[in-house]
Amino acid sequence: MKQIKRGHYKEDEFQSTMEKLMKYVVRHKEKSLIIGVGALVAVILIIFFIGRGEQSNPQADLLHTQVLGLMSAGRIQEAEAMMLELTQKYQNTRPGKIGLYYMGVITYHTGRFSESLEFFDKFLAVAKNDYLLGPSALMGAGNAAEGLRDYERALKYYEKLMRDEKSPLHDYGVLAYGRVLGVLGETEKSKEILEELLEKEPPADVAADAQFYLGYFNQ
Repeated sequence: MKQIKRGHYKEDEFQSTMEKLMKYVVRHKEKSLIIGVGALVAVILIIFFIGRGEQSNPQADLLHTQVLGLMSAGRIQEAEAMMLELTQKYQNTRPGKIGLYYMGVITYHTGRFSESLEFFDKFLAVAKNDYLLGPSALMGAGNAAEGLRDYERALKYYEKLMRDEKSPLHDYGVLAYGRVLGVLGETEKSKEILEELLEKEPPADVAADAQFYLGYFNQ
């Protein structure tokens, strides 16, 4: 990834990286968190440098650095404990906000869907206009709600994600929205949404999943 002045990274390159990470999260929910630790640490670093203009705190920055070290070493439980401390003490700093988001990611991947949803909601409350992590948090919250079988709640997150057509996760939001409608028994509306999505020629993996769900709901 190419650097530009003052330690920042090009936004389009960041979005590409985030899109790849969230595609992995969406399509491989059953995978262990350990598999993605390297990617997770890399993205945390990118987000941190992009957000350097926000309120800073030397102690928060130090905790953030220590968390990255623990995650890189595969010491996830220790990293989680320190990340939790970061979110509790320094929630108004950039590292604290990042911590809320990644606590949502970590707890989701360890099957703690209720905790995950709580962390994503907290992040969205303090950083609802975050153009970097907002769409990913909405997707994560929707996934967590599905894990709890609260499909009505999941729909609300996916609906919000669908509103931003420029988001790299827009098509994934539409796909998830259509899928959950079908799960709730609204198959005709689900098929309509999925067919419209296919007409827009989405990424190949989205198209493949949309076709699969259409076939399933046509049974």
